[in-house]
Amino acid sequence: MLAVREGELPPSLQQQILRLQQLQQTLNVILVERQRLETELFEVKNALQELEKVSDTATVYKAVGPVLVQSSRDKLVQELSEKKELAETRLKILEKQEQRTRSQLDTLQKEIQSALAEKKTS
Repeated sequence: MLAVREGELPPSLQQQILRLQQLQQTLNVILVERQRLETELFEVKNALQELEKVSDTATVYKAVGPVLVQSSRDKLVQELSEKKELAETRLKILEKQEQRTRSQLDTLQKEIQSALAEKKTS
């Protein structure tokens, strides 16, 4: 191991710390996206529940931007069901990414702590 002046970190350790920061940013992005998807899924489920209460012949509207457009109940239920399925799938993928990122973070933190402890003793 190369001798380092006090306060300096070896390039490999600097790289690990940089990677740790990148992983933390990635985790934050995943968490924000997960929260957004969970909110969307909640809204879609609520809309589907409300549509179940409405008769097949009732007039229903869907929001298209700032405008409400008349639609058939069945078509709206189909669109929302597809949206729900897509959100659930994306949520599962995000959960797996979150687990993988957390695992990488834990491993890297332990490596950095070990390297810092080793540097202190040398």
